[in-house]
Parts: sequence; structure tokens; C-alpha cells
Amino acid sequence: MIKGSLAKRYARALMEIGREQNLYERLGREIAQTAALASGNEDFRLAVTAPIYSKEIREKLLVGIGEALSFHELTIRFLKLLNQKGRLASLPVIASAYKELMDEAMGRVRASVITATPLMADTASRLLAVLTEITGREVILDVAVDQEIIGGAIARVAGKLLDGSVRTQLARMEEKLKTQSAL
Repeated sequence: MIKGSLAKRYARALMEIGREQNLYERLGREIAQTAALASGNEDFRLAVTAPIYSKEIREKLLVGIGEALSFHELTIRFLKLLNQKGRLASLPVIASAYKELMDEAMGRVRASVITATPLMADTASRLLAVLTEITGREVILDVAVDQEIIGGAIARVAGKLLDGSVRTQLARMEEKLKTQSAL
């Protein structure tokens, strides 16, 4: 597995080529699709990472899958390069780095939101509007449910933590009561 900085270099190189040819969104989708396949399919992951398979066999597999999924030739060449360099196991990290670069290029930011119950569509729309106003950028919501926060929401966006959970409010009240009773 390669470190994040090397993954970013691979992602940046692919992004530059993709931008030159106005293909960076397509390349991003295809790399993400391949990384998801590697993460979700144990047989595929082993076929592209296990040392018992030669680079030639892996390359044939990658080309076959790329052609079957109608990948652009640049994506297939990139996967072949990763294979030749022994970097296929790092594809999920590279895909994640590429997604960050693509979001940046498109003026987007991702927001991770945790709520105690599933968000209703109108609430999600209002939350999206508020986060868009705060960041000044297009926001992509990633919503998760965690009943442990009791109520409210916790949002992480653009390096900021916005914690409006009932759990945190109760913890603050408890701390305040402890300090007042200690006086």
C-alpha cells in the first residue's frame, strides 16, 4: 500500500491528463468504479493484488474489465500503469485522492452529517442550503444515522465541525453543573 502523498501524485497526474482532454469527470467515475469493485469483490481484489498472479495476467483482466465496462482508453492505460508499478492495491487510496481533486476542480465540498433519525427530504434540502451558504460552494451531503447523538445533528464540512447534537448539549450542561457545584 502506498502512502497518501504518492497516491495524490498518481491522482494529480491522472487529473492533469483528464483536464487537458476534458475527461476528468469520466476518468474519476471509472477509477472510483474500479476501486469499488476491488473493495467489494474479494475475487477481483485478490486477482489484482495477490503475488501468485503475474502482471501479464492482471493486465489482461484489467483490460477485459475495462472494455466490458466501456472505460476510456486513458483509464485502462492508467490501470495498466498501476499494475506495472505494483500499485493496484492502492487503487482505493488513489481513487479517494482523485475524488478530492475533482471536487476541488468543480468547486464542490463534501459534508458529513450525522443525525439521530433519517432526514426527511425537506430537512435535507434546508440543511444543504444552509451549508452551501456557509461554505459558498456546492455541497455534497453524506448523511449517516447514529441514535447515540439523541437528537439534532453533527456536520463536518470544509474542515469545520458544527455540533448541534443533544448529546453534546447535555454533556455541556453536565459539565457546567459540575463546575458550579464545585464552587
